[in-house]
Amino acid sequence: MNLNSDKLTPFQENELQWLRQQVDRMQDSKYKNTDIQNLNQERDLWVAREELDVFVRNLRKAGKKI
Repeated sequence: MNLNSDKLTPFQENELQWLRQQVDRMQDSKYKNTDIQNLNQERDLWVAREELDVFVRNLRKAGKKI
């Protein structure tokens, strides 16, 4: 039995960091641009947040500590 099974693998750590950066970039972009661009940016931000949420939820279900 692996005693470190609750820790993230390097791949999982990188994926988590990348997804968080995506959300940060989308949030920054949303607030910097005009109303015309906001609909696409809101959708992109929602998608980025959803991907991060699903990834984190699945890691927690697998017993990972984040």
